[in-house]
Amino acid sequence: MANRSCSKDINISKQQALFDNELAEGSFDIILGLKQTFSRDLKGFDRYTIASQISKATLKDISKDTLDKKLSSDPAYRPDMVEAAVICKITGSLEPFRYVLEYLGSDVLNPKDKDLIEYAHLQEEERIIKVKMDAIKSKRGWK
Repeated sequence: MANRSCSKDINISKQQALFDNELAEGSFDIILGLKQTFSRDLKGFDRYTIASQISKATLKDISKDTLDKKLSSDPAYRPDMVEAAVICKITGSLEPFRYVLEYLGSDVLNPKDKDLIEYAHLQEEERIIKVKMDAIKSKRGWK
């Protein structure tokens, strides 16, 4: 009689699945809120001028109508990252990026606070160096 063996693989792999990244379905369906942020920031601005400035900055023609479509509630149209950056530069607002980064648990660094962040990093480096120096002193019996 022939030996029969089970051909099913019953071993469980310890390797994480390729697309298992804890993202819930629809957790980044944020385009409407992003578009609303752009619309609030553009209040008081002439859309023809904005479209013209985007075209000039990106070397890609965009009309006022196309800009309006990209900022409308229609999910088929959306501004790309470069257009978003140009709009933020024109309006002086970082709110659209803040809105998106909120979903990553992050925030935008205000350019005027860059030196404070650098100062904090330097303080941390100083603390680490001091700890290392104290460890060497202690090892050598120095006071």
